Amino acid sequence: LTNQMNRALKNNKIPFDVMPDFPKLRGKSWRRLAYLPKERKLIRERFRKETKIKEDNFYDEVADLLSICEAGGFRPGLELLRVRRNNIGWINDPTTKTPVMKITLLQTKKDRHTMTVADWYRDDVYPRVMNRHPNTNELDYLFFPKIENRDKLFDRIRKNFERISDDLDLFVKDGQNRPIYVYRHSFISDRRRKGVDANIVALHSNTSVQMINQHYQDMSDDHLLEIHNKVFPNRTKNPNYKVITKKS
Repeated sequence: LTNQMNRALKNNKIPFDVMPDFPKLRGKSWRRLAYLPKERKLIRERFRKETKIKEDNFYDEVADLLSICEAGGFRPGLELLRVRRNNIGWINDPTTKTPVMKITLLQTKKDRHTMTVADWYRDDVYPRVMNRHPNTNELDYLFFPKIENRDKLFDRIRKNFERISDDLDLFVKDGQNRPIYVYRHSFISDRRRKGVDANIVALHSNTSVQMINQHYQDMSDDHLLEIHNKVFPNRTKNPNYKVITKKS
């Protein structure tokens, strides 16, 4: 719907002096199951393999774009594709004596927002991204700097992600599709599994605790058990207890 409205606006099909009365959509929201680390690795490796098969660096660059979604929790769409090289900055950390990489998103669902990136991306991936297109300037895009039509570019990325994920039998899990934006779910789920407070994750990822709990929170058995033990901290161990199962 957003893409349709943007296209209509660009084609001068929407008058600026009239605000349509859109009804509020009340659809059922789905909790998408995040891609596990090993699944994400398989997807990235397949993209890099396609670079060699098709002799096209497009796939290698998509792999690096997916990596930054893992390293910072970025939405893998136009927000990230609109990042220019002068939107990247550095924070001096006197404790570790190493700089923290930060990226400012100028257009997000909540206006301007700055996010930091994991050190491994700064050291292992970012140099490759910068060296891939040496003849660029500060105003060029970080990813695919020579491609102007970002909508068309994202559509190509999205379709190839779904194709590769499906080829690896990863696209559908528990009867639900897992499109490219689920990569963001994976970052947030990983942070929560590692014990990072939901408020901190929400501030970093430019979302809300409510959205994390409703859409992103990992509700696997392992995490449910972790929640259960925090809700009932006085549980005692009983080595003689046996689970009673109903016989068919």
